[in-house]
Amino acid sequence: MLSFVRYLIFFGLILLLPIGPFAGERATDARDNYNVLLHSRSLPDQREALKAILDGPQKYVLRIQQSLRDYPRLLRTDPTAAKRAVYISALVRDPSFPPILVKSLGVPDVLEDCEYACPVIFALTIQACFAGWKLPADLDPRLTTVHDLKAAIDYMPRISLKTGMIEDVVQGPEVEKHRREIEGKTEEQLIQLAGPMTPSAETRMFAAFRLETLVSASKNRIDLYLLALNDFEDGSGEYKGAVYKSIYRAELAKARGM
Repeated sequence: MLSFVRYLIFFGLILLLPIGPFAGERATDARDNYNVLLHSRSLPDQREALKAILDGPQKYVLRIQQSLRDYPRLLRTDPTAAKRAVYISALVRDPSFPPILVKSLGVPDVLEDCEYACPVIFALTIQACFAGWKLPADLDPRLTTVHDLKAAIDYMPRISLKTGMIEDVVQGPEVEKHRREIEGKTEEQLIQLAGPMTPSAETRMFAAFRLETLVSASKNRIDLYLLALNDFEDGSGEYKGAVYKSIYRAELAKARGM
């Protein structure tokens, strides 16, 4: 009888213990949503986590700040999370982010990573053109990152939202090879083709090239950012560059109320 009473007491105490967030349910606090967005390979999970962050961005500012401070180190240890944090900062646009990112422009690892399309330059361009951030006057003009950032900011007013042709950005026999895949596709279909569910890197790249000449409204802006979060290394940054320019067009359209 005594053993049975002890069992009941023990079982009752177990029932009173708090159940953690991993006991059969998805955690919803700031840290979990942020970690999902930095590390998940699931597009639906990324989209859900990004929505949570954009619904309450101030809850995530401190964590994003820390990721931006860690960016040069994370490029070596976890480059995907490092770059995703920068893309998230471009969407959240807290005024505390650009001063942190600017400090990384002269760091050797960042300079090497920015040889081609560069997340830091992209995020700072977004901040400068759509969030009122002013380029500091004391930036070292000898840095290639500083030169490229100024060029990207200067490029923005010259963007046209008129629909162009893929030949406006790429030519050659490869265009004909992929024309049937992309010809006549809507913006939404091209985003899907350019995304991580498409196994062919070439198809993803040519779909991104087409988006670079097609985006004329802001309706798919968030999905274009998800393409950036799921970018891939193609040796010359052409995919990332095309996605960046597609996002610039969507941001410009949003600024114009389109």
